[in-house]
Amino acid sequence: MRNLITAFFLLLTCYLHAQNGFLRGQVIDETTGEPLFGATVVKQGTTIGAVTDFDGNFSISLPPGSHTIVFQSVGFVNIVIENVKIEPDKATVLDIVMKEDVQTLGAVVVTAEVVKSSDAGLLLVQKKSINTIDGISSSTFRRVGDNDLSMAMKRVTGVTVQGGKYVYVRGLGDRYTKTALNGMIVPGLDPDRNDVQIDIFPTGVLENVVVYKTFSPNLTGDFTGGLVDIQTKAFPDEKSTSISFGFGFNPDMHFNDRYLSYEGSSTDFLGFDDGQRSIPVEPGTIQQTRFDVSQEELIESTDSFDPLLGASRQTSFMNSNFSISHRNQIQGEKLNWGYNALLTYRNNVSFLQDFERNNFERIRIGENIDIARDFSSRGDLASNEVIWSGLISLAAKADNTTIGTNFLHIQNGVSSSLNRTINQSSLNNPNFIYNDILSYTQRSLTNGMLFGKHQFNKLRVEWTNSLIFSRQYEPDYRDTRIGDQERDGNFRLDNGGQMERFWRELNEVNESFKLDFIYDLNSKNKLKFGGLFNYRDREFDLFEFEYPRGTTNGIITSIDPNELLVSENYFDPNTSRGFFITEKTAESNQYEGIQTVFAGYLMNEMQITDKLKSIYGVRLEKAEIKYTGTVTEDDGSLLAVNDETTLDETNLLPSLNLIYSLTNDINIRASYNKTLARPSFKEKAEVFIDDPVSDLIFIGNVDTEQAEIDNYDLRGEYFFKSGEMVSLSFFYKNFKNHIALVAFENGPNQITPRNVGSAQAFGVEFEMRKRLGFISSRFQNFMIGTNLSLVQSRVDRRTVTVGVDGATGEEVSEYQSEVNYRNTEEGVEDTRDMSFQAPYAINAFLNYESFENGLSANLSYNVQGETLTYVSAAFVPEVYTRPFNSLNFKIGKKLGKEQNSSISLTIRNILDDEEELFYRLESNEETFSLRRPGTQYSVSYSFSF
Repeated sequence: MRNLITAFFLLLTCYLHAQNGFLRGQVIDETTGEPLFGATVVKQGTTIGAVTDFDGNFSISLPPGSHTIVFQSVGFVNIVIENVKIEPDKATVLDIVMKEDVQTLGAVVVTAEVVKSSDAGLLLVQKKSINTIDGISSSTFRRVGDNDLSMAMKRVTGVTVQGGKYVYVRGLGDRYTKTALNGMIVPGLDPDRNDVQIDIFPTGVLENVVVYKTFSPNLTGDFTGGLVDIQTKAFPDEKSTSISFGFGFNPDMHFNDRYLSYEGSSTDFLGFDDGQRSIPVEPGTIQQTRFDVSQEELIESTDSFDPLLGASRQTSFMNSNFSISHRNQIQGEKLNWGYNALLTYRNNVSFLQDFERNNFERIRIGENIDIARDFSSRGDLASNEVIWSGLISLAAKADNTTIGTNFLHIQNGVSSSLNRTINQSSLNNPNFIYNDILSYTQRSLTNGMLFGKHQFNKLRVEWTNSLIFSRQYEPDYRDTRIGDQERDGNFRLDNGGQMERFWRELNEVNESFKLDFIYDLNSKNKLKFGGLFNYRDREFDLFEFEYPRGTTNGIITSIDPNELLVSENYFDPNTSRGFFITEKTAESNQYEGIQTVFAGYLMNEMQITDKLKSIYGVRLEKAEIKYTGTVTEDDGSLLAVNDETTLDETNLLPSLNLIYSLTNDINIRASYNKTLARPSFKEKAEVFIDDPVSDLIFIGNVDTEQAEIDNYDLRGEYFFKSGEMVSLSFFYKNFKNHIALVAFENGPNQITPRNVGSAQAFGVEFEMRKRLGFISSRFQNFMIGTNLSLVQSRVDRRTVTVGVDGATGEEVSEYQSEVNYRNTEEGVEDTRDMSFQAPYAINAFLNYESFENGLSANLSYNVQGETLTYVSAAFVPEVYTRPFNSLNFKIGKKLGKEQNSSISLTIRNILDDEEELFYRLESNEETFSLRRPGTQYSVSYSFSF
């Protein structure tokens, strides 16, 4: 009986404790903007409380009801928060900023309004950061309705997004902008790019995103425009489980019976191919002609490849998305545990009708120069994109230690179909071609991360180990072109026609270990030092196959590509006609690259006076790249090399940042630092990669050197109220050995990386956020904001090599090439903009948010100026991207007594603008490519419990 009574009271105690709620939050030092370690948080008149850990976080279990909470720390003004409401099994969040007690003031007493503003918290970090930073928080993701990071990043000052997935900070992208996940650099997945495709990151897994625009020695030295740090949260504020789903409808794309699709694999809906598109033969075994093997062998190898070459017309479905998450923080006697589990899934359907792509060239007519169409194409481009991600994290912390782990997997698969006609002009062997392309792109990123933070009196130690496996796989890319030169029904594969297919795969292993030490010499002097080791191993393979053209004359009777690979069209030795497949893989298109980086740094944060703070130091980085593949000798022959060192550099990167606080809310920042940009594996290789859609050919250049950049920044910022601010920034960057993709003088569709002798970029940024309550109390729930960037860049065209003079053997510059073509220097500019650098970018928004009725709304606008996209080469005009005016609206309403569910409506591209690239010519403009994305309407519903 006694045991039963004991068990009963034990269960009762556990039950009553389970009815408690939690008070959680973070305490920040207003002077430094950093977490306040060792502050006490107690319920007034009791001993119930907690001490903040070295991240400034605290958690207290309290019974339901209203409480008065006291925040205390030696040397700081006490803060008393009255009427803090605690609900059973729920967490109330209070983030507190404590001021230094310089005049021995009494306690500050305020009434709690339990509203957590992540935007305000992020602004505080921005206000006190030693770097010039901007960012965007998870609350903004939810308010605006951004599903992936590419949409969200457009709202950050000085940031533009190219191609819907690549971030450019201050007009600089690709190699000049880096992406990190929880402070560790993430490699790019595209073999044609150096930067990361940020559209693979769904906003549901993120806490916030911080963009570092200036360098300090504790950051990687391999960035210049910006470092985009994507952050997840280890310790959730409260226990919650959320489920959401939604649908998106575009009248121009969805429920359209002209949509293009083809049968892929059974797992396409999961974002990866199940093997259906794998190479059916061993590469290197069918490099054959009809004279090498028997008819049976030709037919067997040909028949092993999927005969499907063209898409069929079907009815498209609309976009859909789904997510489920569970997170919690468990408070124990000695340890607090935090965990997150999240699964998101999106399925997007895109259908661009009358997709247009044209080529124009300059031609000489007597003494005059005019332009003529090289080729024009028009057709339908359809794609079905699946992206899903899973995140699991677990962390434990005591007062002086935190140890945790994150596991993130992102899977993305895009199935695309293109059906178009190509009209080639007299400039390039006149012909009329029916073109069908089927492609599938599979991308994945798997990241396992271990991290720890430890406090030993005045010494703080932080370490992170990150292991990333990334892959981009393009299986069975099929490009079929059927020619009809006279448009008389005589179809051929020669004279512009072709049947080709390729497999391309990139695999990379990236492991990094970072160790940081932070030592408080005194209250105004902090020493930081540490190091990093990074190892990257990338393997790239490209296997190409074709159906020889010469044996197919007279057997093609239709423009339907699916009628080509039928048994009666296979090769017949009696007529020497028919289809068979052969491999044309080039040795140079397989390579392996290994990069190692060792880095160490030393820096000091010193409060020189009450108003002036300095952050200075130096970083040492040693980088080495080894290449295994083939290189071209002087006589044109190929030489196989193994682990050849193509880059071996050691750099000292100094940095000086000064922050002068005119008042507690006004900062003036000035900085100088030196950074660098390294060429990619592909650029330091002898690869030759053809892209049939863009009609561009990339050729590697093993002689490409790393770029070094001197950066100067000046910024003034005023944080006048919580969540409100205004800032003005100026910057200048001088490049040595700027790396640019340059077109060849006599092959404008062939591009290669080269070092540019002289280049600069300079600009100004303005940002403002303001609530409208100053107009009238009726507008208290409204906020407006805008940010504007004006950037100019200059590249000296006399230092850009585009070819070699056949007579003298001397290099020909981009400037001289155009002079030679025009036979005059008149009208030829000796400088130009950097490619992909937008001269201006404008973001503006109007927010409404009412916590009383659960209603929120957002109207946002984004545009960037005409951007040089493809650089001219003598007879090829420049290609620019036309401004795209993006106007979006979202309205949401929380439902239920406890407002634990919500419904929202989002409208994108309200102005129905078009995405256009155009040739800027001497007399007029012509279209390079044109896409009409249309207007999309989305509805989503979420429920939390």
